[in-house]
Amino acid sequence: MNNSFWRLWLWSQLPLLSGYALLTGLVALLCYLYRLPLIVFIDLLRFSLPLLIIWLIATILLAKHRQALLARQLPRTDFQPHSPVEGRLATMLTKSQRSSRQILQAVRQKQREQNDHRDLFAHEIKNHLAILRAQAEEQPQVPSKQVRAAVCQANYYLDLLLSGERLAMTSHDFNFQWLPLAKLTAAIVQKNAALFINKQLVPDISIPASLHLLTDQKWLHFCINQLLTNAIKYAKPGSVIKLVWQTDRLTICDTGLPISSTDQPRIFESGFTGQNGHQTTKSTGMGLYFVKQVADQLNFNVRVFSPNDHSTVAALIFPPDSTS
Repeated sequence: MNNSFWRLWLWSQLPLLSGYALLTGLVALLCYLYRLPLIVFIDLLRFSLPLLIIWLIATILLAKHRQALLARQLPRTDFQPHSPVEGRLATMLTKSQRSSRQILQAVRQKQREQNDHRDLFAHEIKNHLAILRAQAEEQPQVPSKQVRAAVCQANYYLDLLLSGERLAMTSHDFNFQWLPLAKLTAAIVQKNAALFINKQLVPDISIPASLHLLTDQKWLHFCINQLLTNAIKYAKPGSVIKLVWQTDRLTICDTGLPISSTDQPRIFESGFTGQNGHQTTKSTGMGLYFVKQVADQLNFNVRVFSPNDHSTVAALIFPPDSTS
């Protein structure tokens, strides 16, 4: 028997022992006040103490038996408690076990999703590197435009992979500061210059130079870059992609494939590609899912919709107190 068992057992028997001590003390006081013979008090102890000891031994044996029974039967649904306390404890433990199983299942599901995302992005990176390798084997010289485009795509999926791993963590290293949106957007457009050139697209940036946003630079960069990459992916060759600031939002508009009304409610789901994604082999369905997760954590909104049959608009909507 361990110490914790004895402590719990003594605590449970404390009312009985206290009552017995109080009763014997009261009898002793009465014997003293009324000048009763001492034998009266001695007989009380002689007849009551053995019964008390037998009772305590019986409770010890019963407690040990119930402890072993609980250890064997408590996980079972047919367990029958013998007291209200046992019933309450069994209910609490059952709820705790159910909650633990649900948490464990959620963690395992999240790990499976992370592994699937990792395999998907690694596959896409290997595809673009394989394309470069095939071009290098077939041609003595590979045009720099094709090299830049393939490397840009590989970097895009690598960024998605790393961003997904960071988002899966329970804590993030957010660093909120006032950022010049025009400068940040111009840097993102410059980063994707190879993709613009490859599809002969023209960026049209209309953002006030004095505008500043209070947010995390790394994650805002990720969101804008993802939405811009989507616009480049689905835009018609030779068209214009507009990046415009309107009151409280940054909008990115392309004249490409519109989003169907049936796909609209699901565009932020993990792995959902929709009708547009089925028309191209470059869609993984993860970019908008990650953007929505970042937006929820940084306290701004994201909307993607098609106002007509020949354009798509993506908007990052910021709280009024985060703009200056």
